Amino acid sequence: MTSRYGGAAVTNVLEKARRVLGKKSVAVSAAILILVVAAAVFIGPRLLAEPAAEITYSDFTRDLANKKVQKVLIESGGLSVTMTDRDVFVRMPNGLVSADYIERITAAGAEVDFKKPGFDAAHIASILVPLVLVAAVLAMLAIQTDFKPTSRWPRVIRSLPNRFDDVAGQEEAKAELQEVISFLRDSEAFTKVGARIPRGLLMVGPPGTGKTLIAKALAGEAGVSFMAVSGSDFSAPLIGIAKGRVSKLFEQARKKAPCLIFIDEIDAIGRKRGGGGSAADREFEATLNQLLVEMDGFNTTAGVIVIGATNRVDVLDPALLRPGRFDRQVHIGLPDIGGREAILNVHARNVKLAEGVSLASIAKGTPGFSGADLGNLLNEAAIFAAREGVEAVTRDHLEAARNKIIMGLERRTLVISDEERRLVAAHEAGHALCACLLPASDKVHSATIIPHGQALGLVMRLPEHDRFCIPVEKLEADLIVAMGGRAAEEIVFGAKKVTTGAASDIAHATNIVTKMVTEWGMSPAIGMVRVARSGDSLPREVEQEIRRIIDEMYEAAKACIEDNRDALDALTEALLEHETIDGDEVRAIVARQRTRLAA
Repeated sequence: MTSRYGGAAVTNVLEKARRVLGKKSVAVSAAILILVVAAAVFIGPRLLAEPAAEITYSDFTRDLANKKVQKVLIESGGLSVTMTDRDVFVRMPNGLVSADYIERITAAGAEVDFKKPGFDAAHIASILVPLVLVAAVLAMLAIQTDFKPTSRWPRVIRSLPNRFDDVAGQEEAKAELQEVISFLRDSEAFTKVGARIPRGLLMVGPPGTGKTLIAKALAGEAGVSFMAVSGSDFSAPLIGIAKGRVSKLFEQARKKAPCLIFIDEIDAIGRKRGGGGSAADREFEATLNQLLVEMDGFNTTAGVIVIGATNRVDVLDPALLRPGRFDRQVHIGLPDIGGREAILNVHARNVKLAEGVSLASIAKGTPGFSGADLGNLLNEAAIFAAREGVEAVTRDHLEAARNKIIMGLERRTLVISDEERRLVAAHEAGHALCACLLPASDKVHSATIIPHGQALGLVMRLPEHDRFCIPVEKLEADLIVAMGGRAAEEIVFGAKKVTTGAASDIAHATNIVTKMVTEWGMSPAIGMVRVARSGDSLPREVEQEIRRIIDEMYEAAKACIEDNRDALDALTEALLEHETIDGDEVRAIVARQRTRLAA
C-alpha cells in the first residue's frame, strides 16, 4: 500500500539533511535510512506478531483426545498446534517425539508436519534490529561531528582589514610582534644568518585585553592566511575525532603557508596531563600529543606559526610551553592611564562626542578597565544619548555609563522605608568620612544612596594614578574605609541595630587581610612566609591573626567616626537630601565640620 507521505516527504528529509550535514553525508544518511526501512519491512512484522499462547502437555493430550486438534507442526523445542478455536504452543523435548507418538496424533485425526530446518528469523531480528539502530545513531553522530568540520572547518581568512593602528594601549606587545611580521614577510633574511623562525607565540592576559584583536591585526599586517579556532572546537563525543581535527587544522595550514593559526582559550586543549585512566583522559592526552607533534615534530613545516591565547597559563602542559613550540610569551595586561586614553580614542572614532568632552579625564577615572570594558563604556554612553534624543555624547553620559558598569543599574523604583533609608545614608557616610580623613586612601569620587544592582548605596573612590605596588598603609586605609559603614551603624543606631548591609565590606576586608597574612608577609606575628591552605581551612594561629587585624581596623574606624561625629551627621543629612553627592562636596562638608570643631 502506498503511504500518503510519499516521495515528496522523502525528498524533504534528504534536502534537510543536505542543508544541515552537507552534501558529503547525504549518501551515508540515505544508506542508513534504507537499512532501517528494510529491517522494518521484512523483519518488523515478525517481531510485532503476537506469539501463540502456551499450554501444558496435559492440556494438549486432553484436547487431542477430544478431537480439538487440527494440525501439529513439529519444530525444535516443541509443537505448534492449530486447534479448532486457536493456535497454541506446547513445549516438548525433541527426544519425546517418536514415531509411535506421531501415529497417536494422526490417529486422533490431526495432520502432522515438520518445520523445515533453517534460521530463526525472529531470533535473528531481535539481535539485528537493535544493532542496525545503534549503528545508525553512531553514524549520524559521526556525520555531525566529523564530516561537517571536514568540509567547512577550519575557515581560512585570506585577508583581514585589521591593523596595529586599531590596537591601542599595548605598545610593548605590538613591538614584540613586529618581529613575527618580519619573519612571515621575509623569512629568508633570518634563515640566512641561522635564525630559527618561531613556531608559536602565546598571548597571556586577563579577559577583554585584546588578545584576539591583536592576533587579527598581526595577520592583517603580515598579509598572510589566518585560521581562527577555539580550544573547545576540538572536543567531540566520539574517540579519535578531536585528534583528527588537530591534524586537519595543520594540514590545511601547511597548504596555505605562510599561515597563522590562532587558538583562543588554548587551555581547553593544552591543560597539564594528569595520567588518568579513563577513556576521556586518554582521548584528551591523545589530542594534546597530536598538537605537540604538529607544532614540533617530523612533519613540521616552516611558515606556519601558532598563536595561542589564554588567561590560565598556569594550567598549561610544560611540554607545550617549551622552546620549539611556544617560543615566546607576550603578556597582554590591563592598560595604564595612557593606554586607556588611547583605547578610548580608537573606540570614539565611531561615536559622536560633544564639544569639551575630555577622554583623558575619563581614562583617569577608569582604573582597572580592560579594552573591552572601555569599548562597552562608550557604547553605553551612546545608548544613553540616544535615549535622550540628543545628537552627541556628553560627559554626563560617559559618567553614567561608567557608574552603570562599576556599580550596576540604578533601581530608583525600589521602595525603601524612611528608617532603612536613614540607616543606608549613615552607612555610606561612614565609608565616605573615613576615606576623607585617611591620607593613604583613594579620593572619594561620589557617594550615593540610590540602589545600584544588589547594593542599596555605595561610595566610589578613584585613585590619583595607576598603582602597581600597594604599601601597607594603603591596605590599612582600605580596611578602615571598608569597616566604616558597620562602625557608623553601631555608633548611630547601637550594637543591636547593625544590619546585613556590611556583608560585602566584611568579605572584602577578609580577603585583603588573608592575603596580607598568608601571601604578602605583612603580619609580624606570622612573619614573612607563604602559608598554604589545608583544604578549605588555614592554620589556627593564622585565622586568629586575621581576626585580630580586622578587629583592630574596626576599632580604628569607630575612633575615626566618633572623633568626627558632626561630620558624619552632616554627610548623612546631605545624602538624605540629595541622594547623590560628588567627592568635592563630600570633602567640603567634612572640612567645614572639622573647622567648626577646631574653632
